[in-house]
Amino acid sequence: MPGWFIGSENIIKERGLWPENGLRYACEKTCFENETNLSCCCRKVLFYQPDFVVQKPAIQEFIEARGHLCDFYPKYHCELNFIEMYWGAGKLGYRKTPKTSNMADMRANVIDCLDNVPLLQIKRFSNRARRYIHAYIEGLDGPQAAWANRRYHGHRTLPPEMVRAAKEAIKSILE
Repeated sequence: MPGWFIGSENIIKERGLWPENGLRYACEKTCFENETNLSCCCRKVLFYQPDFVVQKPAIQEFIEARGHLCDFYPKYHCELNFIEMYWGAGKLGYRKTPKTSNMADMRANVIDCLDNVPLLQIKRFSNRARRYIHAYIEGLDGPQAAWANRRYHGHRTLPPEMVRAAKEAIKSILE
């Protein structure tokens, strides 16, 4: 039946990769740490198949099919995602609003607080995130990227001399 999942075992058998003694469905979390054994479980066998490797997530295909760019940020890196900074500014504003017990009032307060973050500040958050991303691309580590970001606010990327200065500044501090 088109569109129905036929199961990992059947997919592996169709490809001629199913061993005689069989495979378990999944191993423990440490399974992917062992790169020498690529066929310890169904998940790992499928994970390393070429067509599974290049498959984009469904949400990414959905977004790109409608003509938009899909850009995923690393999880839990608020300095790389300006939306986290924007949300933080909105939460700061929400903390200053009077407490209410009515859910409709709370929703209205959240929307008002997010709307009250100035566009200029949102653009600055975006530029800060771009500078952090650029710093990491240039090979700076966390403290070096933070130092360079505090020192340089002018543009979306850090100038080459600032990248060199950040590396030298952190080295001198550590020595």
